[in-house]
Amino acid sequence: MEIFAAWALIEATIWSSGKTQLRLFFLSALFIVGTTIAHRPRLKDIGLGFRGLRSTLWVIPAALAVASAAMLIAWEAGTLHPLFGNARPMTHSTGYAVWAVFQQFILQSYFFLRLEKLISTRFAALCSAGLFCLVHVPNPVLLVVCLFAGWLACEVFRRHRNIYALGIAHAILGLTIALTVPDHIQRHMRVGLGYYRYHVQQVITPHG
Repeated sequence: MEIFAAWALIEATIWSSGKTQLRLFFLSALFIVGTTIAHRPRLKDIGLGFRGLRSTLWVIPAALAVASAAMLIAWEAGTLHPLFGNARPMTHSTGYAVWAVFQQFILQSYFFLRLEKLISTRFAALCSAGLFCLVHVPNPVLLVVCLFAGWLACEVFRRHRNIYALGIAHAILGLTIALTVPDHIQRHMRVGLGYYRYHVQQVITPHG
């Protein structure tokens, strides 16, 4: 029931807008954090301790290597561009990094650990990646990346039970997509209703 309720709240959030979306966002976050605390888990059991941190650090240089290659390809192709928005790049990147770590918490510490109690650990990793992929509908870039990267992250978590390095790697790869994939394709990393709203704005805005 917790898995279904959390996933439904997240879907409701991404398919709404304005104040409704903001309220649903905070409701979803409170539900996920609250139901986690209600079980009174040990930090190390939900990936927030130090156990497994050292053995997962390799994902950070791996993400940096992928990011470097993507930046080089984008530079050669002429698609490299600044981050969207008026915020300073450091502020934007720091905020996204915090959000990336929280996403990893939702993916691994919430969905994966609950699914693991119901099915095999390997199948739980695949199902968690599937849920992670679904909440990025209909963005085609994020759908593909999140299915593969989400499954890989779940496999790393399954072995080492730590989310910190995974969150940093997530931030690196997410920012790389934002910088290298043309905006008209990834639409400022939007999902759900925001993805279509971006399309509508691009079509009807004069000289847009």
